[in-house]
Amino acid sequence: MSAFAKKPLSVILADDHPVFLIGLRVVLEQDNGIEIIAQASSPDELLAVLKQHQSDVLVTDFMMPGKPHNDGLRLLQRVRQDFPGLPIIVVTMLNNAGLFRAILELKVQGLLSKAGVASELPAAIASVRRRHVYIADSVRRIMLEAAAHDLSRKVRPLSPRELEVLRLLATGMTVSEIATQLSRSKQTVSAQKINAMRKLGLNNEAALFIYLQENGLG
Repeated sequence: MSAFAKKPLSVILADDHPVFLIGLRVVLEQDNGIEIIAQASSPDELLAVLKQHQSDVLVTDFMMPGKPHNDGLRLLQRVRQDFPGLPIIVVTMLNNAGLFRAILELKVQGLLSKAGVASELPAAIASVRRRHVYIADSVRRIMLEAAAHDLSRKVRPLSPRELEVLRLLATGMTVSEIATQLSRSKQTVSAQKINAMRKLGLNNEAALFIYLQENGLG
């Protein structure tokens, strides 16, 4: 911990909302042991900044518009692939347990809600300094409630690819458009959609739409 704690912690910030980006800076600049070295407001800008600056921590929004990395999971996968040792703290307004599980599977060091960023972000930074993973209480609560609900209904968890298809459907994309974006066949995407609906006990498109809205995917 010595070398990691002695020098200022260099941080890169990423969020597509300028006001929230300012809010992140305000929270972090209260810590004299932190130096914000760069910021980005789109996926492409973030990837470019990461190549230009060597940082100790990335604090990033989960959803930022911009192709080809407009899906939050795909952006995190790219960052993890290109910068495997970089600690990542993810902030999000989403409240879906399946997404939380998928994010944590990418070995991020922090996962917290934008609503509680003023108190949760300093705690997440402290965990990074100790090389621990920080999961906000609000995120834990949603994951525990979903697990209990799934257990009572005997719902099988969605695969990462099924979840990805549902998330893109929630943005208004068609099966054909999703197949093109993900470089999969239309038949494969359609099968993944049907499998996800079956696992969730959804019988029609209307029920799927309601599920996507109620679970923070739309």
